[in-house]
Amino acid sequence: ATTMAPIRSARVMAVALAAAVSAVAALRGALSFTLPSAAGLSLRGAERSVAERGAFKLPEAPSSTGASSLAVGALAMAAVAAAARRQRSSGIAMRAVSEIAQIKLLCTGGKATPAPPVGPAIGSYGLNIAMFVKEFNALTSDKVGDVCPCIVHVFSDKSFSIELKTPPTAALLHKAVGADKGAGKPGTEIIGKIDMAKLEEISRIKLPDLNVEDIHRAMKIIHGTAVASGVEVEGYDEWVKTKGPPKPKTILSRWGPGIKKLPAPWGEGPPLEDAAGGGMMEEVKM
Repeated sequence: ATTMAPIRSARVMAVALAAAVSAVAALRGALSFTLPSAAGLSLRGAERSVAERGAFKLPEAPSSTGASSLAVGALAMAAVAAAARRQRSSGIAMRAVSEIAQIKLLCTGGKATPAPPVGPAIGSYGLNIAMFVKEFNALTSDKVGDVCPCIVHVFSDKSFSIELKTPPTAALLHKAVGADKGAGKPGTEIIGKIDMAKLEEISRIKLPDLNVEDIHRAMKIIHGTAVASGVEVEGYDEWVKTKGPPKPKTILSRWGPGIKKLPAPWGEGPPLEDAAGGGMMEEVKM
């Protein structure tokens, strides 16, 4: 866009120059007159002198050359106006937009409607509610009936984009055991049971939204939600003793020593790869 702008401006200037030349030639050919001599011209008798001598002559009809020049000039001016309009419209269409708000919604997949809370939340920013409902239902057509959280990114030109999130953990657990809601007394009331395979399946679904990267710690997080909802996980205690991740002694044991994340000394490029070496430790301490 930056390289084409000078070329477009040069074209507009060339067309404008051609239009001006054509208009001058047309006027020159269509209007021809001569003024009286300076000897007989005065401010008071200029009009009478011109009328008596008949020096001011207007053609009865423009010649064919003058008419064609006028036509060419009119076409050139029309072309200049059209080019200017296109340039202005392209500048408006290419203006930058920015995100002005984020709306968090909890809707049912494939069954969103303009009713509250969707309608008031979307309409308060001047967005097209019908367009949002249509786009959301299309995106969640494969998750009909599931609870689908989403974030609506609102932009300054009244447009939006939908970012889908994973379903709530409690909703996935309730669906797995066939319950409508969680237990009223967590820890004592059990609403259903799931096995370790189902726990791992739910953990993999929720992994993108969790603050861990491995599936084992994700399973421990999901198990905590299951206990709070009254869902019992069969075989979980045995899995923790045999296959679960070992409990770290300190936070450094889990994430590794911080020296590995330090940048290289000034002027030596990217972070050092062998940060555990003795020589590297001495360089960092210096």
